Amino acid sequence: MKVAVTGATGHLGAALIRELNNRNYTIRALVRDHPQDWFDDIPIDFINGDLDNRKALHELMMSCDCLMHAAGYISLRGDVDGLVHKTNVEGVKTVMEVAKASGIKRVIHISSIHAYRQKPIFDLLDEHRQKAPINSFAYDNSKREGEEIALSFASDTMDVLVMNPTSFIGPFDYKPSRTGTLIIDLYRGKLPFLIKGGFDFCDVRDIANAVVNSVSMGKNGESYLLSGKWNSLSYIADLISKVSGKKIKPLILPTYIGWLGLPFIYFYGWITKDEPMYTNEALIAISDGNRNISSSKAKRELNFNARPIEETIRDTYEWFLKNGYLG
Repeated sequence: MKVAVTGATGHLGAALIRELNNRNYTIRALVRDHPQDWFDDIPIDFINGDLDNRKALHELMMSCDCLMHAAGYISLRGDVDGLVHKTNVEGVKTVMEVAKASGIKRVIHISSIHAYRQKPIFDLLDEHRQKAPINSFAYDNSKREGEEIALSFASDTMDVLVMNPTSFIGPFDYKPSRTGTLIIDLYRGKLPFLIKGGFDFCDVRDIANAVVNSVSMGKNGESYLLSGKWNSLSYIADLISKVSGKKIKPLILPTYIGWLGLPFIYFYGWITKDEPMYTNEALIAISDGNRNISSSKAKRELNFNARPIEETIRDTYEWFLKNGYLG
């Protein structure tokens, strides 16, 4: 079977490529630039192009049976450049139109847990939870709109399944991602403090396993939450300290200190022309993200299973160390 993949150079995309290869699928991937030597050991037919290039998208999907749409744009500071909506909404519409015209039989659309309303944060969040309200942050809105567009293309001739992963973490994080950067910066001592809070972290390999399972499992028109377990940022720091043998003990600040310091963080980022250390969206994500996310449906229908965070942090640290990210 031949599978087309968008977002192949992202963290999840890289994990998907390796899982597909492990199962002997024929792989075709859309990329803007050839990903150096990341996939030298894997036979891949690379197609150069963007989500707004219909010709490249058609070449990507031509003669493929399944499409995994993993490309997306993550933002924790609104949509100041318009790329969030362009990628996560307009891009989805273009991809789905080309998929339909190309005769793709199954589309697996990667959305996010942020497509769902997070509060009440201690109540069970499953596929029946209300979606993010229209006054949500730009990223949350875009993921909700994007998956609604994707599901609107579900039909008797083209299956559409939506995956809603939480914050993924793990090996094959080449760029690296925000969570990967968190691990690297904690190890290097670049984060002397953390704001109190955390995320539901899930191993990227377990998410990739479930997504590849959905090539032949899962139901047309359905969404699946892929979660791990909520863990505090301080516990993540403790795990990195344990696996590395290096004392890592950042000061844990209460959330209100984060809010008080936000204007100074923005000002410093403006002066240095760097990304701010954190934003108001990041503060809300770590303090108000749901802590009781259920993947029961994905376990039943996709054979999804999430490994312990301790194993994930160990493997991620060792992968970064082996590949020279830790200096």
